Amino acid sequence: MKKLLLATVALLAVPAVFAQDYYGLQEYGLRKDTTRIELYGGAALPQEGWRDRNTDIDLGKTGFSGGIGFHRNITPIFSLGLDGNYAQLGDKDQGSATLRTGIITALITGRINFFPSSATRLYIPVGIGAGYMFSRVKQGKEHETYSGTDLAQMFGLGLEFDLDDSMIFGVEGRYYLVDVNDDVAKLTNRNRLHYIDILLKFGFRF
Repeated sequence: MKKLLLATVALLAVPAVFAQDYYGLQEYGLRKDTTRIELYGGAALPQEGWRDRNTDIDLGKTGFSGGIGFHRNITPIFSLGLDGNYAQLGDKDQGSATLRTGIITALITGRINFFPSSATRLYIPVGIGAGYMFSRVKQGKEHETYSGTDLAQMFGLGLEFDLDDSMIFGVEGRYYLVDVNDDVAKLTNRNRLHYIDILLKFGFRF
């Protein structure tokens, strides 16, 4: 009888052990030495200073932004990564001419996480790298493109939620500051341009 009881207890204990291991994966929060991939998109809002001072041409209006980021948690509080973003401002009609402006950034990023062990977290992303900007003026079948590549910087504020042990959803606001030179500087009569991104994101961690 004792042997039968011990065997029954052992059989019941095995599923419990596996269940404990499985539900252990459901722990929310950020962990050291884990990787995240994030896809995001939303609105790009150009700020003051996008006007050609010589011709009073507005270079763009509210458009869209999208990108992808790779992050590695060095600690639960801090991560490093890479981020690629494309922001296109809405087309601007100026008489018979149409202007289209876009910016591509490739950044090395860092992130500070608040409440890293919680399922809901605040964080501050920062980044520095290269920014390529172009502005295309189209008139009829003819067009002319002004472009340049220079320093790009970013910082922001985000809020994210753990959907389960591997998926993350969040909202994020970013401020970009892009140095411009060559043709773009001549077109805008400015050395720096800035804009804000309002984004939704989905992330996958492993």
